[in-house]
Amino acid sequence: MTGNGDVAASGVGLECVSRLATVEDIPVLAIFERELARLSFPEDPILDLDYHAEKLARSIEREPGGMVVQTVRAEDAPAGDEIASWLWLSTRKTLATSEIYGVLRSLYVRRRYRRHGLALSLAEYALRYFASRDVKKIVAKVHAENKAALQVLRRAGFEPLHTTLQFRLEPGEPYFFEEDEGED
Repeated sequence: MTGNGDVAASGVGLECVSRLATVEDIPVLAIFERELARLSFPEDPILDLDYHAEKLARSIEREPGGMVVQTVRAEDAPAGDEIASWLWLSTRKTLATSEIYGVLRSLYVRRRYRRHGLALSLAEYALRYFASRDVKKIVAKVHAENKAALQVLRRAGFEPLHTTLQFRLEPGEPYFFEEDEGED
């Protein structure tokens, strides 16, 4: 990161600038968060943009270095550039041991800028960000069906640790287990 807040990164075949997110970016980032909610919680996503914007505003105040955007030149963008991708990181402390750990909260690349290396460059930024803060453990929760995110994180060195299984009960349905055959 340079003194002006820019973060060194590039996409394959794209001229992009990486920088810390600002309050002015929040409306676009809220849209990204809504899309991530659809991917991460397909059964019950939070789609309210105001909810996401308020959450982002609080987080940008708490840990501004943990929010990075990558912009690219775009003819159709009002300012001449647009946010192509974004990363949201948080530093937390466990209740039981007070160990500090990192959380990769969001990593998103606009559809038209995918497959240019932006996601991997942001994942690598996350590793450097937390290493500079002496964080030893980083967690990222990803929906099992989000194959692209799993691929990027594995490529960056993340490994599966836990598996969460879910079962949805339907009202009025009988739930019982068949008896094991052969037992008397």
